[in-house]
Amino acid sequence: MPRIYSNYSQSDFDIVASLAQELGFTASAFQHYCVMLYADNRGNVSPLNTLIQAMLTNLSQRKSGDTFIVSSLLPDEWPSLSRSDKMSLAKQLSHHVKTHPLEYEQHSVAKGKTTIYKKK
Repeated sequence: MPRIYSNYSQSDFDIVASLAQELGFTASAFQHYCVMLYADNRGNVSPLNTLIQAMLTNLSQRKSGDTFIVSSLLPDEWPSLSRSDKMSLAKQLSHHVKTHPLEYEQHSVAKGKTTIYKKK
């Protein structure tokens, strides 16, 4: 897979790292996410922000006691997504669960390290 490297001043890196942590991304994943958002605004890339919204909408429709994994929230789209998009969606779901502890919890981790969540 092709890679792009970037250099940042310490103050710029601190900003990126802080925003990434706030959103549940690594700095590298956050950089990719931001570039893809910009590219999407120009009509060049699949809309990750639309996928995140669809994922969260599907999540809100789960019933209390339901368990789920990230791919189950976008069953039609998941097979055609890139690994990068899948990782971004998984990070967003993880962050959402952590910031809504009264509604969701991490239930278990399945073989292969797939995180299973539960709606309270």
